[in-house]
Order: sequence, then C-alpha cells, then structure tokens
Amino acid sequence: MAIDRDRALKAEKTFRVTAYITGAMLLLLTGEMILKYLGGVEIEAAGPNGFLALVPVGTVTAINLSTWILIVHGWLYVVYLFGSFQIWSAMRWSALYFPVLALGGVVPFLSFITERRVRRLVDEGTR
Repeated sequence: MAIDRDRALKAEKTFRVTAYITGAMLLLLTGEMILKYLGGVEIEAAGPNGFLALVPVGTVTAINLSTWILIVHGWLYVVYLFGSFQIWSAMRWSALYFPVLALGGVVPFLSFITERRVRRLVDEGTR
C-alpha cells in the first residue's frame, strides 16, 4: 500500500509540534520533581513570599505551580499521543513503532530524539 504523502506530511508537522511542546514540559516536570523529592521544596506563585517562591513541601498557601506543571504535562501528553497515533497510522508503520513514540512523552529528551528520527523517516518515505 502506498503512503498518502499529504496526510503523512501533515501528521509529521503535528507530531513535531507536539513532540517539542511535550518534551519541554517534561523537562520542566523533571526539574520540578527533582526540587520536590531531592530538595524538599515546591514552587509557589503569587503567595506571601513573592511572585515565585520555593517553599517546603506541603506549605503552599497560594497557587501550587508544582501541581499545575504536572497537570499541564499530563494533558499535553494526551495531545502528544494523538500526534503519535496520527504519524504512526499515516506512515503505516508496524505496531512496534507506536510504543516507542509514546515513550517520547515520558522519558526526558526522548521526544526530541524520536522527532528527529520521524522527520527523517517521513522525508525518506514521502519522496
């Protein structure tokens, strides 16, 4: 079966955008987790300690940015999975490709690596 070139190029663009955004949010989440579990602090916004402050875990009295980073990354990961599914189905790859693409949203830096590899594969497959 032939690959629909236009569909594959559109899916690749969607995947590229979602990969970069999710990858950046995952790095932010990783930093937040290091602060929380190794440093014992959370990120507080608009609280009594100023615009942004690091406060001990469990003492946030204003907006808990640590929690919001987690929530936003979770929703963006769902969008990333949608982009991964689009490129996977457009390129008609085997079932083994999708789990690797999905891991890109939960393993730091992997989304950037998979994005580059996907771009190369799409370029080769749509010529």
